[in-house]
Amino acid sequence: MVSGFEWTALALILFGMVLPFWIMVLLVLYLAMQNKKKPSESRAPKYADLMGMFARMLDKSNDGKFDGPTMVACIRDLKKFPEYRDASIMFLEELRITGSGKFDDMAKTEQKNVERHLLGLKDD
Repeated sequence: MVSGFEWTALALILFGMVLPFWIMVLLVLYLAMQNKKKPSESRAPKYADLMGMFARMLDKSNDGKFDGPTMVACIRDLKKFPEYRDASIMFLEELRITGSGKFDDMAKTEQKNVERHLLGLKDD
């Protein structure tokens, strides 16, 4: 016969060690499967969208005038893609902002700041 003490010891072993171990194993396997199902999010489409926006702005303006706030925001967004540093810097070097308005000055300043940031000369 099994005594009360032995039943208590078996219950403590089962509920205190064995079940928590297998619950943790199943939980880890479940989380691992969930992470495998999630597609890795590539930033290339977002960068392509940003560059497409630049292209649409440049193509749309026949007289050389742009939507200033949008241009400043797009230039600033290039900071978010340091992995495409080379292409961004080449694009910014080719971009000529020749106006003398407030947004033109702001765009020129932002262009210089983004170039410095991407080159690693400024950490902000």
